[in-house]
Amino acid sequence: MPPVQSEQVRRIASDNVNKLVARGDRACAAIVEDTVECLEGEADPAALQALAWELVGPAFAAHLDAQQTWPARTDSDRLTDAFRALDAAGIVAREDFACCQNCGVAEIGDEVLDAMPARGYVFYHQQDAERCAEGGGLYLAYGPLGQPPTAEIGEEVAAALRAEGLQVDWSGSAGQRIHVRVGWARRRHGRMAAYAPYDPAEPEVAVQVTKGRLNLPPTMTATALALLELPWLPADVTVRVEQNGRSVELRRERSRLVSDDGRSVGRFDGLRLLRGGDDPQTPDEPGQLEVTFESMPSGPRAFPAVPMVLPEVLDTLRRLPTRTNSWLCAVSASESVVQMRREQGGLWLETPHPEDATSTGKYATLDEAVQVLTILAAENRSAVPDLPGVTRQPW
Repeated sequence: MPPVQSEQVRRIASDNVNKLVARGDRACAAIVEDTVECLEGEADPAALQALAWELVGPAFAAHLDAQQTWPARTDSDRLTDAFRALDAAGIVAREDFACCQNCGVAEIGDEVLDAMPARGYVFYHQQDAERCAEGGGLYLAYGPLGQPPTAEIGEEVAAALRAEGLQVDWSGSAGQRIHVRVGWARRRHGRMAAYAPYDPAEPEVAVQVTKGRLNLPPTMTATALALLELPWLPADVTVRVEQNGRSVELRRERSRLVSDDGRSVGRFDGLRLLRGGDDPQTPDEPGQLEVTFESMPSGPRAFPAVPMVLPEVLDTLRRLPTRTNSWLCAVSASESVVQMRREQGGLWLETPHPEDATSTGKYATLDEAVQVLTILAAENRSAVPDLPGVTRQPW
């Protein structure tokens, strides 16, 4: 298969890959797929896919190197914090919401529960995010729900942004979107930081989900499968991999991958398992948490459980909408459980006691939730009972 020769096609592909890597919300294989779709008809699909894989590895490596130099709190973090505060105050605030402004305005009302009415909305859409990730500022749409924008909602949005240290350019006119000077810097953790090197000579293997539900491409290289998919298999998913006339079924058990013939390796060592080896002495992975969550009503979710490192769990927590009953549950290697739910602008935090069908919990601050999750990952125990003001309640 000849490589893509057109410099224009290569430039468009490179720009698309870099933009999506910077946005930080899509995994490596999804970025490859998006890039192929973006250039449909410009070259042979197999050649476009090879080009996308060639580009995505260096883009990820550059992004991960760059984020090591970022300050502890970036403009993107400040933006998320401002949106969370607005959301809790009754202004539905959504990041990277809908494909465009018209769709966002039409769909934002669906984010409101009847039991938790809102006074207004603010969002930026996917095209806004892409422009900002490419180096531009960010424009926000705002207003009362189902009505034209008002200066009153705009003033509240602008004040929340400034309170987090962001620079706002806005005339005060309801006819103008709010411009925020954001140096886009979205960190990648865990699966979102995983990428695979490109080797045009490596053959693909066939992959099929035989238990559970998971969207997987039907073919991919063994290296890509081992680095991008197998370490994050959901708890109830089994996949069959076929290569060179040989078939093996794999599942994940916490920090290990296990085959149907009894072999096992660490979850990041799937290539050894695919090649017939094993490593039964691999210890558990320190700090790994099994996480389920649901960002209600239309955001990302993970159910059944997927493995996460602490920074990834905390990032997920900070992005949960505050008035939608969105929830997160984290389980340590010792089966200690911490779970939480966003409701009525508050955060209910608890640890369950199945032995007597009760839970110990309280309405907690975000800092308390971060503290408890950090202890869960580091010390393998729930620290919810140690918090001041907790009560024990029946289920």
